[in-house]
Amino acid sequence: MLTRITCLFAAALLAACSDGNNHPPVVGPALAPLEESVALTSGPILGQGSERADTWEWLGVPYAAAPVGELRWKAPREVTSWTDTRAAQALPPECPQFDFFGQYVGQEDCLYLNVWRPRSQERDLPVMVWIHGGGNNSGATNWPLYNGAKLASEANIVVVTIQYRLGPLGWLYYAPLQDGDSDDNSGNFGTLDIIAALRWVQDNIAAFGGDPGNVTADGESAGGADILSLMLIQQASGLFQKAIVQSAGGSVTATDKAADAAARLVEELMALEGVTERPRTDAEMAAYLRGKSAQEIISNNPGTPAIFGDGHVIPAAGYELFESGEFPGKVPLLIGTNKDEFKLYTNPLGYNVLPGASEELRAVVGRYVSDLWRVTGADSIATRLRALDDYPDIYVYRFNWGSPNADGKSPLPLNFGPTGGAHHASEIPFMFGNWDTFLLDQFKDLLFTEDNAASREAISGVMVDYWGSFIRQGDPNGGSQPPWSPWSNAENGFKAIVLDVNYDDNQPLIGEDYSAWTVESVLAEVQANVVEPLLSELMPYLERWLGD
Repeated sequence: MLTRITCLFAAALLAACSDGNNHPPVVGPALAPLEESVALTSGPILGQGSERADTWEWLGVPYAAAPVGELRWKAPREVTSWTDTRAAQALPPECPQFDFFGQYVGQEDCLYLNVWRPRSQERDLPVMVWIHGGGNNSGATNWPLYNGAKLASEANIVVVTIQYRLGPLGWLYYAPLQDGDSDDNSGNFGTLDIIAALRWVQDNIAAFGGDPGNVTADGESAGGADILSLMLIQQASGLFQKAIVQSAGGSVTATDKAADAAARLVEELMALEGVTERPRTDAEMAAYLRGKSAQEIISNNPGTPAIFGDGHVIPAAGYELFESGEFPGKVPLLIGTNKDEFKLYTNPLGYNVLPGASEELRAVVGRYVSDLWRVTGADSIATRLRALDDYPDIYVYRFNWGSPNADGKSPLPLNFGPTGGAHHASEIPFMFGNWDTFLLDQFKDLLFTEDNAASREAISGVMVDYWGSFIRQGDPNGGSQPPWSPWSNAENGFKAIVLDVNYDDNQPLIGEDYSAWTVESVLAEVQANVVEPLLSELMPYLERWLGD
């Protein structure tokens, strides 16, 4: 769905509620004081108070064994237990990847998660598990915008953020490695990591005051695609009761294409070393690959895909099952996209995938690929699932903060309204309650100014209210915001709310959208509004997005 460069990095950019005082606290055994340890199934840990909000936090908690040595390219194994109290007070290192600036970072021992909860004695709190984006090639829980302290406090929930293996260390379908059980053979190691983290939540979240029977999986970009794939997986059934999918991007890859990509990776590695005599047996080839460093593997990756329809973990039919309804994860769904998703990539300060292009080409690619992202990331999914008789309510949003309004006004400074707008991942800090953070610290002071602080805080309050209500009950209503109706497939039925702020007085502006966009409707807009020769320059980007 994305070009290699976009796929590789789309991920990098890649994020609720009432105040939590409108329901009585659940009476139960007192939680352990912060000074004492929390008893997990694997051993005791000690957290700390958050400096960001009135919450407790436990950081860098292992949920699976380190996937190193013989455990590289194996399904996650149980973490080794410990007896002495373990400090859980520092965010974990990221999984191996290249960061936004092209620097290699991370370590393979990276299967950790973080927990935040309000400083109270309330038990049976709703739980949100966050799956970060990054094209399944990058991303980590140590990014400031993923800090769960404010969301936990303001929404009165438990927030869990997880890490999972990335790139060819997380997804590799290669026959010489398939010498174990069916999970090992699937190649979906990153997917299985996410499932292992959700199982950890089932086994341990009550120790933090969370309710294992009220878990919402929330993911953005590739994290959203990961959640959509979890809905197809029998092993994940029952591990979460609700789902939030933000700006989903990605697809389920056929195993023949996955195998071809893995073979190209191996050829790249051996060519770099000048290997003339290939390993002769599968065991020798597996040993050769496990002898390579993580950096060598990541550096020489020609673009291996993720999420394989292996037929064991993930059904071979993939998202086509959303048509037939033959999948187990029919859970209430909140899903949506941002108005200007792809402008993160066309903007020169973003991923700048069009170096040297004219401003006109940047503008039309940014607009119309964003429009297709709305189709593939929300509208087509909602339309298919709503057609199923037994699917629960689906709530769809459009995030518009930052995009110019009808008068051309935007809260973003300089020219970033039209060239950046409501770009990919821009909703994440607001949804987490972190309206004072930005995707990259280097750009925060440039884009988040004193002039737009009030509008940032306003839209964040709206999102925390809606998201928190949905996490509690599978319905975003019930807080202090305007009513949000579920998606209807009726011709003139309600489709989505529009999340924005009035740029004149900084007050929330919640709109209603009654239109369902399709690939055909977007392409018709293109034909009506873009003329040659710009049209011919634009079409390859649209076709690439659609996989043509």
